[in-house]
Amino acid sequence: MNRYKSEGVLHYSVEASVGHKLILSVDPGIAELYRSLVPKSARIKRPKFAPHISVIRKEAIPLLHLWGKKQGEVVVFEYEPRVYNDETYYWLRCWSHGLVSVRRELGLPDLSDLARAPDLFDSFHCTIGNTKSV
Repeated sequence: MNRYKSEGVLHYSVEASVGHKLILSVDPGIAELYRSLVPKSARIKRPKFAPHISVIRKEAIPLLHLWGKKQGEVVVFEYEPRVYNDETYYWLRCWSHGLVSVRRELGLPDLSDLARAPDLFDSFHCTIGNTKSV
């Protein structure tokens, strides 16, 4: 399947519930477009957070002195123009050499289970909607 390219901005944070967190913001128009393609009968809702790709979440950072080094940098990513889903989530599969590079620079493996797509496919992901009741 063909892939499309886009770019986002890196945002580092430290949160009590998830520890060190790194996301790549995604153009909201991408999420809106693909959410609009899901049949209305699915009744999906917008996610709680703005569209993003989770790069790091709930992981110990081996090279913590490099944390935040690339704050605000623009990173290119590719995504597949197909919506995947399970019982709760709808997402796009995403890939990025730049995101893998950031993870490696911090001493982490290329991908973690929490950054991986919900179906555990070997890719990052961008959640575009869910069927949660709250």
